[in-house]
Amino acid sequence: MEEYLKQIASFHDTAEKESFYHGFVLGIMAWLMPKYRVVSNRESGYGRFDLGIFPREAGIPGIVMEFKVADSEEALAETAKQALAQIEEKDYLAEFRVQGVEDVWRYGVAFCGKKIRLLAGEVYR
Repeated sequence: MEEYLKQIASFHDTAEKESFYHGFVLGIMAWLMPKYRVVSNRESGYGRFDLGIFPREAGIPGIVMEFKVADSEEALAETAKQALAQIEEKDYLAEFRVQGVEDVWRYGVAFCGKKIRLLAGEVYR
């Protein structure tokens, strides 16, 4: 993803706007359809996740992603950690459980300009 940002995004596109990054990742994930249902900004648990990817077949893992914009490149790792923690704190896996998704990959993603830090959590089972 970072390579794509470096090649196609303008500095002005990435200026502290989580919505730009959200749309960017959502567009990339569209290729997962029709095997998955890609859902943006959906309520689950005590809030709403940024991106949920629900498998259409049993036995395939789902994916939940939370995005945040870091204040600096040095803050990328901590910001990704906060995004990952938010998935747990807000129980974003609730909708996955309701839909019978047994395994969910969790990702906290931090952006700063054209730099990205992605932090994977333990797989929910």
